[in-house]
Amino acid sequence: MQNAINKEQLKKDGFLPQRQNHLFSMRVGITGGYVEAAQLRALADAAEKYGDGHVHITSRQGIEVPFVDLENVEAVKAEMKNADVRPGVAGRRVRAVVACQGNRVCNHGLIDSQGIAEKIDSEHFGADVPYKFKIAITGCPAACLKPQENDLGIMGAVHPEWKKDACTGCGVCVKRCKADAITLEEGKVHTDTDNCILCGECILACPKDAIVPSKTGYTIFAGGKVGRFPRDGTRVAEVATEKEVYDIVNRTIEYYRENGGKDERLGDVMDRMGSEKFRDAVLK
Repeated sequence: MQNAINKEQLKKDGFLPQRQNHLFSMRVGITGGYVEAAQLRALADAAEKYGDGHVHITSRQGIEVPFVDLENVEAVKAEMKNADVRPGVAGRRVRAVVACQGNRVCNHGLIDSQGIAEKIDSEHFGADVPYKFKIAITGCPAACLKPQENDLGIMGAVHPEWKKDACTGCGVCVKRCKADAITLEEGKVHTDTDNCILCGECILACPKDAIVPSKTGYTIFAGGKVGRFPRDGTRVAEVATEKEVYDIVNRTIEYYRENGGKDERLGDVMDRMGSEKFRDAVLK
């Protein structure tokens, strides 16, 4: 029984058991893939001192140091704390938020993905839930961080608006639109709102600034997952405000805690109870 308790605590501290006895892979908690150079140096030193000299970059922007002996766990934890490297988590908990660089860096970024990730992560990282809970934030509908494949996905979106007096009918926006939502007829631009994916590429392309954002916000998906039984996330909100994003995140995690069974992902709960019931609960 003591061994089981110790193993659970190790997982809570981010130490995942390997197939080799007494060896663990140390997972660190990284938000949005952002790591300081000094933290990378500390991780490299830890890999050489306590591991076998290499680190593993995970599929969720994380870093793990494998081959840490059980007897060295406390020592490496202390060194990571001194280097301001946060321990990761495993098991039935909210995992570190992943995010693209958003509008801080990317030309296509519509939202501050990193800032949103930091706020959500500071509130919910490591919180206990019925099973694993993953959150992804992506700056635009290019969806580099795959928001539809996470328990909760947040994606930047923008509604374009045409200034007819400024439009010269050059057709650049027609060529740039990847969704074939824009046509040019007799020198006038026509848009198909059903096909528009709210990516804002037409705004970037227009040489006359005749296309401007009318509303920028966040599209939210819930219930997505990959693995053995993948499920696409359900779109629950479109072009929501930043405040609405935080409200929906809080209500989603609360709903999951109240209705999820042990080892049941959010998407499974939504399928069992109904997506509309979930949407009503989190949107209120």
